[in-house]
Amino acid sequence: MRIRTLLALACMTTPPLMAAPAAPQTHVLPMWMQGGHPAVAVQLGDSVEPLHFVIDSAAGATIVDEATARRRGLEDAASVETRVEGATDRSTVLRRTRNASWHLGTFAFDAAMLQTDLSRLAGRTGRRIDGILGNDVTSRFDTTYDIAAQQVLLQPAGSLVHDDACLRNALPVRDASMQRFGFVQMQVPGTDVEVIAVVDTGAAQTVLNAAAAAALGFRTDGSDARVTVRAKGTQGLGERVVETWLAPLPGLRMGSWEHPTQEVRISELPVFASLGLKERPALILGADAMTDTRVQIGSGAEWICLRRSEKPQLQDTPAAAR
Repeated sequence: MRIRTLLALACMTTPPLMAAPAAPQTHVLPMWMQGGHPAVAVQLGDSVEPLHFVIDSAAGATIVDEATARRRGLEDAASVETRVEGATDRSTVLRRTRNASWHLGTFAFDAAMLQTDLSRLAGRTGRRIDGILGNDVTSRFDTTYDIAAQQVLLQPAGSLVHDDACLRNALPVRDASMQRFGFVQMQVPGTDVEVIAVVDTGAAQTVLNAAAAAALGFRTDGSDARVTVRAKGTQGLGERVVETWLAPLPGLRMGSWEHPTQEVRISELPVFASLGLKERPALILGADAMTDTRVQIGSGAEWICLRRSEKPQLQDTPAAAR
């Protein structure tokens, strides 16, 4: 499994256009796990064929796979190529699609998306990934990601209940391109280490930066028996592979939410520098830490809440959703 975080793409897209509803409405989207990533069905125009999109809280724009764009007539001949930064490098090439009508369950909107090659997302599963649904769409709502309950809720802005499971965004003053990203302060139980976490449903596995690893006493020079090399490294949508290690993180805590010990990656991904977190203990909170948790990100990522799901943990794609 690879980390697929796409950042700061909002400048290349126009906000999705949608008619104002007669009354506030909650849109319920069935969700399943596909190759370690939460996925939802998206429909294009009047077509009944569902497209499979990874739903990614840390993707700054919605992306369509270039093969799907060709097959569904979404290519825009006048669009120019732009290279952007992903999790590991700047080799991702994007082009704008033509404007089209999209449906997420009962939610409809018009938008020109971006397109690129997403073939690596399929991984070993062989199941196609048609796109990545980014926070340019979800940030208009109070969004609940519940992997165990197999659903995403797009709720009217302002409906999120703030209690001890919620924190305000840990970076209240952040670059305009990062306004829709959820950053939270977390503690590592049994230590005095605090980390800034970016909530990333599109990342299959949680990743520590070098500063967090050092603060926790992990050594990647071969002298620490707890730390092993990940032979595959970490690769985003581009070609570069970043050196990566695996280590046992002794849990995470945010407010009333706590997660037990889990294996995480240690990797100095360029994305940490892009986020301004290279020198601070930080991590990418991946879907592996969310399998039993209701993750809620308020409109504009002003509030982030983590609560235990009321449903049992979901393993992988249910047959009905394939």
